[in-house]
Amino acid sequence: MNMTEHTLKQYDADLAALRSRIVEMAGLVEDQLRMATEALTQGRSRLAETVIANDARVNEFESEIDDDCAHLIARRQPTASDLRMVLGISKMVTDLERIGDKARKIARLSGAIRMSAMADAAWLDQSQRASDEARSLLRQAIGAFVRGELDVAVDVLRSARKIAQLTAATTADIVRKIAANPGEVAVLLDMLAVTKAIDRAADHAANIAEHLIYIVQGTDVRHATLDQIEREALQR
Repeated sequence: MNMTEHTLKQYDADLAALRSRIVEMAGLVEDQLRMATEALTQGRSRLAETVIANDARVNEFESEIDDDCAHLIARRQPTASDLRMVLGISKMVTDLERIGDKARKIARLSGAIRMSAMADAAWLDQSQRASDEARSLLRQAIGAFVRGELDVAVDVLRSARKIAQLTAATTADIVRKIAANPGEVAVLLDMLAVTKAIDRAADHAANIAEHLIYIVQGTDVRHATLDQIEREALQR
């Protein structure tokens, strides 16, 4: 094997290692969101403590993968398509870390919310359903990244809009409760923060799908409509 072949093989191995680390981090973040939501909906305070403790590991993942991306660019001077891969991974890491932040927020607020009668079964059920949908989006987005499936990425973006509709309805209901229950404003604002955190977690999962489209097509679709994204991703 000559030096060029060795360098190319090492470069491919470095990229594969980056992809593997993203999948590993995503698994941790998804589990964080699951545990935080169960702490909220089932009153499992130990899970909330675990989520808060694990957040440091999420942050370590972000720092380590960002460092790996920077070193890969400096050492290998990747071509345009591979550079998009590295930059896209770096952006995905940021979104995964922010999902982790949302899980930590849900865990932190879960105890006080569970003590209030305002957190009724309907709201807890809505929160569980929205969180389950957000985690499903994350799994689909990461799976699409691993397999390079742009059609799945578009499906993720389409589904994210449905979750936004669900959380918008939940938000409107909480706002009505705030108007009707001025003495419960503090806990209702905490419930509003949890609903927003789940909504943002789904948004960050959708961002990962957008980053995949950037990696494969070289097009930034962050500000495009869904119709424009479908044309860009599926009709080339």
